[in-house]
Order: sequence, then C-alpha cells, then structure tokens
Amino acid sequence: MKKVDLRASFFPVELPGGVTARRVDRGVAQGAIAQIGAQVFVPREALGQFVPPAARRGALARAGRPHTPSSPEWIVVYSEQDEPVGWLYGYLEDAETFFIDTVGLIPAFRRRGIYTALLQHLIAYLGALGCERLTTSHHPNNRAVMIPELKAGFNIVGLELHEGCGPLIRMAYLFHLDRRQAFRSVFRLAPEPTSDTG
Repeated sequence: MKKVDLRASFFPVELPGGVTARRVDRGVAQGAIAQIGAQVFVPREALGQFVPPAARRGALARAGRPHTPSSPEWIVVYSEQDEPVGWLYGYLEDAETFFIDTVGLIPAFRRRGIYTALLQHLIAYLGALGCERLTTSHHPNNRAVMIPELKAGFNIVGLELHEGCGPLIRMAYLFHLDRRQAFRSVFRLAPEPTSDTG
C-alpha cells in the first residue's frame, strides 16, 4: 500500500471530546501553530533558556535550508467548531526511527484523553508504515505527556542537557517484540534466572 493511501486510511481520525486529528501540509500546520502556540508553550526566553540573538537568525535560516526532515508528519487537532486546539509534528530521524518533535494542546483541551488516543493511533499508523522505533524528548516535569507514553510502552532511554530547551528526557517506543526483548536483555538489572536448580 502506498504511503498516501495509508495516510488516507488513518487520517482524519475522531478523538475523545469531539475533536478530530487531521494530517495537513506544513503551511496549514504552521498557521494553526501561529494561532495557538502561545497558549501551548511558554516562550523559551521567559524560562531563561537560550535563544540565538536576532543578528544570527538570518544565517541560521540560510544554514538550515538544506536540512529537510525526512517524511514529516504535520497533524493538527481541531475542535467541533473546526478551530485548531493542538498539533503533533514529527519526522523520520533515521531509516527506522520516527521522532515526535512537538506535541501540544491548548489548556482547555488537556486531561481529556486526547493525547493518549492520538498516540495510540500514531503508533498504529507508524507501525503500518514499517517503523521500528518511535522516539520523543520532554522536559522531566512534563508528566501530562510522559505518563501516557510510559503507559503506552515507551522506555526512558536518555537525558540531554540542552541550553535552549533545558533538561530533556529521551523516550523510545519499540514496535517489535524482538527489539523489546533485546532492550530488556541489554539493560536488565540482574541476569535472567536459569531453570537449572541443581
């Protein structure tokens, strides 16, 4: 099945609370993010995190042009009134790993099970595409996102200290049983018990 056909079979999708998640193009997503982004995230400057000075932003934009994330997915969550209330953006980080770069909902739509349902749907979609791993990074205090991910089967796989984002907990979901078994085997706390009792 072609990727376009596969997307059409997964999106749009109805989620709890009467909202709908739609796969959209970059321009539509960026318009929605511009409309609601300030309600979702506190500006980095207000948190004391590093932001490149204005004098370097033009050079950064030019330097970033050749870098195009592979297979980007822009998903916008719309209310019953067809207003954007959240989004999810991610891309292929490497040949086997999809990375959720950003996910957020405006406050009035949080704690309704929307992200939990969207995450389960995204896992099914990415599994159908053939992904092996799903990764994301969050601030350690972002329990509202991390708890649904842990319940879905994500593991904490790392910590990054980033001057522009602060501390970040790296999490990974492994799609296949053999990968999950390998993760447990490599990172177990003690050797597996043997059946030899003698």
